[in-house]
Amino acid sequence: MPARPAVPDGAPIWLDLTTADAAANDRAVAFYTALLGWQHATYGPDFGDYGAFTKDGAPVAGVGPRATPEQRTAWGVYLRSSDVGATASAVTEHGGSVLAGPETVPGQGRFLTVVDPTGAEVGFWQPAGNDGYALFGEHGAPAWFELWTNRYEDAVEFYRDAAGWPVSTLSDSPDFRYSTYGEGDAAMAGIFDATAVLADGGTPSWAVYLGADDVDATAARAAELGGTPGEAEDSEYGRQVGVQDPNGTWFQLISVGD
Repeated sequence: MPARPAVPDGAPIWLDLTTADAAANDRAVAFYTALLGWQHATYGPDFGDYGAFTKDGAPVAGVGPRATPEQRTAWGVYLRSSDVGATASAVTEHGGSVLAGPETVPGQGRFLTVVDPTGAEVGFWQPAGNDGYALFGEHGAPAWFELWTNRYEDAVEFYRDAAGWPVSTLSDSPDFRYSTYGEGDAAMAGIFDATAVLADGGTPSWAVYLGADDVDATAARAAELGGTPGEAEDSEYGRQVGVQDPNGTWFQLISVGD
Protein backbone atom coordinates (compact mmCIF):
# COMPACT_ATOMS: atom_id res chain seq x y z
CA MET A 1 0.00 0.00 0.00
CA PRO A 2 1.95 3.08 -1.20
CA ALA A 3 1.90 5.89 1.33
CA ARG A 4 1.89 9.48 0.22
CA PRO A 5 5.35 10.96 -0.15
CA ALA A 6 6.32 13.85 2.12
CA VAL A 7 4.71 17.04 0.84
CA PRO A 8 6.85 20.19 0.58
CA ASP A 9 5.38 23.65 0.09
CA GLY A 10 3.80 24.14 -3.33
CA ALA A 11 3.13 20.45 -3.98
CA PRO A 12 -0.37 18.91 -3.96
CA ILE A 13 -1.59 17.96 -0.49
CA TRP A 14 -5.36 17.56 -0.95
CA LEU A 15 -8.04 17.21 -3.60
CA ASP A 16 -11.77 17.56 -3.40
CA LEU A 17 -14.90 17.42 -5.48
CA THR A 18 -17.37 20.31 -5.46
CA THR A 19 -20.91 19.28 -6.40
CA ALA A 20 -23.86 21.46 -7.40
CA ASP A 21 -26.23 20.60 -4.56
CA ALA A 22 -27.24 17.90 -2.10
CA ALA A 23 -28.74 15.64 -4.79
CA ALA A 24 -25.61 15.88 -6.95
CA ASN A 25 -23.49 15.23 -3.89
CA ASP A 26 -25.44 12.03 -3.18
CA ARG A 27 -24.94 10.89 -6.79
CA ALA A 28 -21.21 11.58 -6.57
CA VAL A 29 -20.84 9.69 -3.30
CA ALA A 30 -22.72 6.68 -4.70
CA PHE A 31 -20.61 6.72 -7.88
CA TYR A 32 -17.12 7.01 -6.40
CA THR A 33 -17.72 4.61 -3.52
CA ALA A 34 -18.99 1.96 -5.94
CA LEU A 35 -16.29 2.64 -8.53
CA LEU A 36 -13.18 2.83 -6.34
CA GLY A 37 -14.12 1.08 -3.12
CA TRP A 38 -14.07 4.33 -1.18
CA GLN A 39 -15.97 4.99 2.02
CA HIS A 40 -17.61 8.32 2.81
CA ALA A 41 -18.28 10.28 5.99
CA THR A 42 -19.77 13.77 6.21
CA TYR A 43 -18.65 16.41 8.69
CA GLY A 44 -22.25 17.63 8.95
CA PRO A 45 -24.12 20.90 8.37
CA ASP A 46 -21.69 22.93 10.47
CA PHE A 47 -19.14 22.28 7.70
CA GLY A 48 -21.58 22.76 4.81
CA ASP A 49 -22.08 18.98 4.55
CA TYR A 50 -18.49 18.67 3.38
CA GLY A 51 -17.21 15.14 3.79
CA ALA A 52 -14.24 12.88 3.24
CA PHE A 53 -13.66 9.90 1.00
CA THR A 54 -11.46 7.26 2.62
CA LYS A 55 -9.92 4.01 1.46
CA ASP A 56 -9.34 1.35 4.10
CA GLY A 57 -9.67 4.10 6.69
CA ALA A 58 -7.11 6.43 5.07
CA PRO A 59 -8.25 9.81 3.68
CA VAL A 60 -7.94 10.16 -0.09
CA ALA A 61 -10.19 13.12 -1.06
CA GLY A 62 -12.97 15.46 -0.01
CA VAL A 63 -16.45 16.09 -1.37
CA GLY A 64 -19.22 18.59 -0.71
CA PRO A 65 -21.90 20.84 -2.22
CA ARG A 66 -20.76 24.25 -3.39
CA ALA A 67 -21.05 27.09 -0.92
CA THR A 68 -22.22 29.70 -3.48
CA PRO A 69 -23.92 29.50 -6.90
CA GLU A 70 -20.78 30.96 -8.48
CA GLN A 71 -18.50 28.18 -7.25
CA ARG A 72 -17.37 25.79 -9.97
CA THR A 73 -18.47 22.15 -9.80
CA ALA A 74 -15.20 20.35 -10.41
CA TRP A 75 -12.39 18.35 -8.92
CA GLY A 76 -10.01 20.81 -7.24
CA VAL A 77 -6.40 20.62 -6.15
CA TYR A 78 -4.83 22.15 -3.04
CA LEU A 79 -1.11 22.91 -2.78
CA ARG A 80 0.68 22.87 0.55
CA SER A 81 1.52 26.19 2.17
CA SER A 82 3.29 26.81 5.48
CA ASP A 83 1.60 30.23 5.65
CA VAL A 84 -1.49 30.87 3.54
CA GLY A 85 -1.44 34.53 4.51
CA ALA A 86 1.98 34.96 2.93
CA THR A 87 0.86 32.85 -0.02
CA ALA A 88 -2.12 35.16 -0.59
CA SER A 89 0.24 38.12 -0.84
CA ALA A 90 2.52 36.21 -3.23
CA VAL A 91 -0.44 35.23 -5.40
CA THR A 92 -1.57 38.83 -5.92
CA GLU A 93 2.01 40.04 -6.36
CA HIS A 94 2.51 37.59 -9.23
CA GLY A 95 -0.71 38.20 -11.14
CA GLY A 96 -3.23 35.91 -9.47
CA SER A 97 -6.34 36.83 -7.53
CA VAL A 98 -7.81 35.59 -4.25
CA LEU A 99 -11.30 34.07 -4.33
CA ALA A 100 -11.67 32.98 -0.71
CA GLY A 101 -9.63 33.00 2.48
CA PRO A 102 -7.32 32.77 4.14
CA GLU A 103 -9.79 31.04 6.46
CA THR A 104 -9.38 28.66 9.36
CA VAL A 105 -11.12 25.29 9.61
CA PRO A 106 -11.02 24.54 13.36
CA GLY A 107 -8.86 21.56 14.20
CA GLN A 108 -7.97 21.00 10.54
CA GLY A 109 -5.93 23.86 9.06
CA ARG A 110 -6.26 27.02 6.99
CA PHE A 111 -7.22 27.32 3.33
CA LEU A 112 -6.96 29.78 0.50
CA THR A 113 -8.64 29.62 -2.91
CA VAL A 114 -7.18 31.60 -5.81
CA VAL A 115 -7.29 32.02 -9.56
CA ASP A 116 -3.90 31.86 -11.24
CA PRO A 117 -3.01 34.36 -14.02
CA THR A 118 -4.15 31.90 -16.70
CA GLY A 119 -7.66 31.56 -15.24
CA ALA A 120 -7.34 28.23 -13.41
CA GLU A 121 -8.65 27.87 -9.85
CA VAL A 122 -6.34 26.30 -7.30
CA GLY A 123 -6.36 26.02 -3.54
CA PHE A 124 -3.68 26.19 -0.86
CA TRP A 125 -3.83 24.27 2.42
CA GLN A 126 -1.89 24.96 5.60
CA PRO A 127 -2.23 21.79 7.68
CA ALA A 128 -2.96 21.97 11.39
CA GLY A 129 -4.54 18.61 12.13
CA ASN A 130 -5.49 17.48 8.63
CA ASP A 131 -2.38 16.49 6.71
CA GLY A 132 -4.16 15.80 3.42
CA TYR A 133 -4.46 12.60 1.41
CA ALA A 134 -2.67 9.62 2.93
CA LEU A 135 -2.34 7.24 -0.04
CA PHE A 136 -0.80 7.78 -3.45
CA GLY A 137 -0.22 5.81 -6.63
CA GLU A 138 -2.44 2.80 -6.01
CA HIS A 139 -5.90 1.74 -7.16
CA GLY A 140 -8.43 4.20 -5.79
CA ALA A 141 -5.86 6.78 -4.68
CA PRO A 142 -4.58 10.01 -6.20
CA ALA A 143 -1.87 9.29 -8.76
CA TRP A 144 -1.03 12.61 -10.47
CA PHE A 145 -2.03 16.29 -10.65
CA GLU A 146 -1.73 18.44 -13.76
CA LEU A 147 -2.58 21.98 -14.82
CA TRP A 148 -3.97 22.28 -18.34
CA THR A 149 -3.41 25.84 -19.54
CA ASN A 150 -3.28 27.87 -22.74
CA ARG A 151 -0.86 30.38 -21.20
CA TYR A 152 1.98 28.03 -20.48
CA GLU A 153 4.80 30.51 -19.83
CA ASP A 154 2.63 32.58 -17.48
CA ALA A 155 1.63 29.45 -15.57
CA VAL A 156 5.21 28.25 -15.14
CA GLU A 157 6.30 31.66 -13.87
CA PHE A 158 3.37 31.91 -11.45
CA TYR A 159 3.79 28.51 -9.83
CA ARG A 160 7.54 29.04 -9.60
CA ASP A 161 7.31 32.52 -8.08
CA ALA A 162 4.06 32.43 -6.08
CA ALA A 163 3.92 28.77 -5.02
CA GLY A 164 7.66 28.10 -4.81
CA TRP A 165 7.87 25.32 -7.39
CA PRO A 166 11.33 23.97 -8.21
CA VAL A 167 10.42 23.90 -11.91
CA SER A 168 11.91 21.22 -14.15
CA THR A 169 11.32 21.28 -17.92
CA LEU A 170 10.30 17.86 -19.16
CA SER A 171 9.77 18.89 -22.77
CA ASP A 172 9.87 22.18 -24.67
CA SER A 173 9.20 21.10 -28.25
CA PRO A 174 6.55 22.81 -30.39
CA ASP A 175 4.39 19.66 -30.15
CA PHE A 176 4.67 19.11 -26.41
CA ARG A 177 5.56 21.58 -23.68
CA TYR A 178 5.48 20.31 -20.13
CA SER A 179 7.07 21.30 -16.83
CA THR A 180 6.97 19.56 -13.46
CA TYR A 181 7.32 20.27 -9.77
CA GLY A 182 10.63 18.51 -9.18
CA GLU A 183 12.43 16.24 -11.58
CA GLY A 184 12.08 12.67 -12.82
CA ASP A 185 10.64 10.16 -10.39
CA ALA A 186 10.57 12.85 -7.69
CA ALA A 187 8.14 15.04 -9.68
CA MET A 188 4.91 15.80 -7.84
CA ALA A 189 2.74 17.68 -10.36
CA GLY A 190 2.82 19.01 -13.89
CA ILE A 191 1.97 21.99 -16.09
CA PHE A 192 0.81 21.05 -19.58
CA ASP A 193 0.61 23.44 -22.54
CA ALA A 194 -2.93 22.55 -23.58
CA THR A 195 -3.37 25.38 -26.07
CA ALA A 196 -4.54 22.99 -28.80
CA VAL A 197 -6.97 21.24 -26.46
CA LEU A 198 -8.42 24.51 -25.14
CA ALA A 199 -8.58 26.21 -28.54
CA ASP A 200 -12.38 26.10 -28.64
CA GLY A 201 -12.82 28.26 -25.56
CA GLY A 202 -11.95 25.79 -22.85
CA THR A 203 -11.01 27.18 -19.45
CA PRO A 204 -7.61 26.35 -17.95
CA SER A 205 -8.04 23.99 -15.01
CA TRP A 206 -6.34 21.41 -12.85
CA ALA A 207 -6.79 17.75 -13.76
CA VAL A 208 -6.94 15.04 -11.10
CA TYR A 209 -5.65 11.56 -11.96
CA LEU A 210 -6.93 8.62 -9.91
CA GLY A 211 -5.11 5.29 -9.95
CA ALA A 212 -6.63 2.15 -11.46
CA ASP A 213 -5.11 -1.32 -11.54
CA ASP A 214 -7.08 -2.00 -14.75
CA VAL A 215 -8.01 1.20 -16.57
CA ASP A 216 -10.29 -0.45 -19.12
CA ALA A 217 -12.23 -2.46 -16.55
CA THR A 218 -12.57 0.56 -14.27
CA ALA A 219 -13.77 2.73 -17.17
CA ALA A 220 -16.31 0.08 -18.10
CA ARG A 221 -17.51 -0.01 -14.50
CA ALA A 222 -17.79 3.79 -14.55
CA ALA A 223 -20.12 3.52 -17.55
CA GLU A 224 -22.26 0.95 -15.71
CA LEU A 225 -22.57 3.41 -12.82
CA GLY A 226 -23.75 6.29 -15.00
CA GLY A 227 -20.41 7.84 -15.93
CA THR A 228 -19.12 8.59 -19.43
CA PRO A 229 -15.60 7.38 -20.23
CA GLY A 230 -13.64 8.56 -23.24
CA GLU A 231 -11.29 6.50 -25.34
CA ALA A 232 -8.47 4.90 -23.33
CA GLU A 233 -4.93 5.53 -24.60
CA ASP A 234 -1.49 4.20 -23.83
CA SER A 235 1.33 6.58 -22.93
CA GLU A 236 4.83 6.22 -21.59
CA TYR A 237 3.36 6.97 -18.16
CA GLY A 238 0.69 4.28 -18.35
CA ARG A 239 -2.73 3.67 -19.83
CA GLN A 240 -5.19 6.48 -19.13
CA VAL A 241 -8.69 7.65 -19.93
CA GLY A 242 -10.82 10.70 -19.19
CA VAL A 243 -14.15 10.04 -17.46
CA GLN A 244 -17.15 12.21 -16.67
CA ASP A 245 -19.00 11.16 -13.52
CA PRO A 246 -22.85 11.13 -13.47
CA ASN A 247 -22.84 14.88 -12.68
CA GLY A 248 -20.67 15.63 -15.71
CA THR A 249 -17.52 16.31 -13.67
CA TRP A 250 -14.32 15.29 -15.40
CA PHE A 251 -11.39 13.31 -13.99
CA GLN A 252 -8.70 10.99 -15.31
CA LEU A 253 -7.96 7.34 -14.61
CA ILE A 254 -4.35 6.21 -14.98
CA SER A 255 -2.82 2.77 -14.61
CA VAL A 256 -0.84 2.05 -11.45
CA GLY A 257 1.07 -0.95 -10.19
CA ASP A 258 2.90 -3.56 -12.22
